[in-house]
Amino acid sequence: MFDIPSMQQFIAWLGWGNGIGAIAGVSAVLTVFVILAPVVVGLLLHGVETLQFKVICAFSHDLARFFVNYLTFPGVVIHEMSHLFFAVITGAEVRDVCFFGDDDGHLGHVTTHSRGPWFIVALQYTLIALAPIVVGLALGYFLLWYIWAEPHSLWANVGLWYLVISIINHCTMSESDLEGYFRGVWIFVIPLFLFFFILGLNA
Repeated sequence: MFDIPSMQQFIAWLGWGNGIGAIAGVSAVLTVFVILAPVVVGLLLHGVETLQFKVICAFSHDLARFFVNYLTFPGVVIHEMSHLFFAVITGAEVRDVCFFGDDDGHLGHVTTHSRGPWFIVALQYTLIALAPIVVGLALGYFLLWYIWAEPHSLWANVGLWYLVISIINHCTMSESDLEGYFRGVWIFVIPLFLFFFILGLNA
């Protein structure tokens, strides 16, 4: 594990001084970082998944579709279930749930409709989009911890690593996820900035 740097450490690293302006500047940088970090992680994971697909496609396009849609099916289910779970707990309307890909090789999907006051709608967009990354990385972390915590049989290790690969392979952000994320995440800008700014003042 690692320790999260303090506001004083961030300010010192950037060399912006110790005044209000420095604290505000560091708070703005950290706010942008927190907002963009899930996007970067999601895009990196999406890139890995796309690379795998293209490598397998070099041998067989049908095999690549089978690998993404069916061989790593647990990851598809968890991806869509995470969308569904966050849609339900935030009050969005769920219109369609599909776990299998269509004839074009696309994965499953969850179709939702946001509703409620503007801030609830923004929250729905953000959390529903982030759901696969949050749930996927959390499950992946706990599975890895379980794998390394104690010895397992050969077949147990095969099954556990299969689940890890399936889950991590699909905890990505699709284009529609990115669109939804940026439609709602703006409501967190001011609260995040104020949170970091107050931390800086009290450091």
